[in-house]
Amino acid sequence: MIHWEDVELGQARESTATYALTNANIKAFAAEWDPFPPHVNDAAAALSPIGQLFAAGVHLLSIAIRLSHTVPHEETSSIAGRGWDRLRFHRPGLAGDELGVRVTHVERKPGSRPERGLLISRFELFNQRGEVLVSFDNTVVMSRREPAAA
Repeated sequence: MIHWEDVELGQARESTATYALTNANIKAFAAEWDPFPPHVNDAAAALSPIGQLFAAGVHLLSIAIRLSHTVPHEETSSIAGRGWDRLRFHRPGLAGDELGVRVTHVERKPGSRPERGLLISRFELFNQRGEVLVSFDNTVVMSRREPAAA
């Protein structure tokens, strides 16, 4: 099992699975969770600055989280999520896009208790051309192998 001290920083790992965006799944997700007209209606989407149907941001976030569970990794001592920072939507997700996710552990910080540490990982959802659509930093609480000295 990987503990907080064992995490290797800077190595990017990509999902083994991908997700195909289609008009049907864009509309289905948006109809339930974000019924903004350019996400559910082709005519409204054609009049938008994007010019075509595009996925809701929350849909893209959901895809990133789902795909992150296919990133190869060893079992970790993760306890809980602490939050997301620096969330950015860089470009739209369009029907026909084949999406993958890349996770890079970027920083370790001491936790609020001596037996815990914080791991910050950068998540990037990208399309088939390698263009990043969404990025954010995810902070998780992990157990330490050895408690920090007081």
